[in-house]
Amino acid sequence: MILYLDTETTGLYPGNICQLSYVMQTANGVSARNMFFTVDNVEYGAYAVHGFSVRKLFELSQGKRFNDRFDEIKSDFSQADVTITHNTTFDFMFLRAEYERQGEIFSVKKEFCSMKKSVPVCKLPRSRGNGYKYPKLYELCGHFGITEYDVREKTAELFGEEYVGYHDARFDTAAVYLAVNEAMKRNDDFAVLKEYL
Repeated sequence: MILYLDTETTGLYPGNICQLSYVMQTANGVSARNMFFTVDNVEYGAYAVHGFSVRKLFELSQGKRFNDRFDEIKSDFSQADVTITHNTTFDFMFLRAEYERQGEIFSVKKEFCSMKKSVPVCKLPRSRGNGYKYPKLYELCGHFGITEYDVREKTAELFGEEYVGYHDARFDTAAVYLAVNEAMKRNDDFAVLKEYL
């Protein structure tokens, strides 16, 4: 099983996860989950990116915190043969912190960072110096001709929500799912993921 995920957080350093979305893909189909979490604080910089205030998160989560959903998250994650994010370093840093608060150690069987793996695929020049930069998620989607409309459609299909955009974990997870599945058809570095389906 391939698990695609994205997080929205209360700041750049743990911090808490305030939204977690993930898609579970097997040879038999796809399912998705989205969770909001009550938190005590959201840094202004994070709020400016994702728009989730402490009050809004309390409403969306119905007062539930990460620990209230932890058993469900842990169970789903343990089934994944490979876990894919667009910036694994960031998302896993927060997941490690959340797991540690539960007295657990976060680990995955295999990780796959679509941001790092897509550098030689997109070949976007760095603004300074030689080489290529890490593609932003919208740049990876654009490389494969995936439009914002396409991602909105997939977000609605997976999560039942179409009125969100980049920096909502549902939208970003749907974007990663679409981009990686398209890359699996076209690129050898991504095609290896097919063995997990």
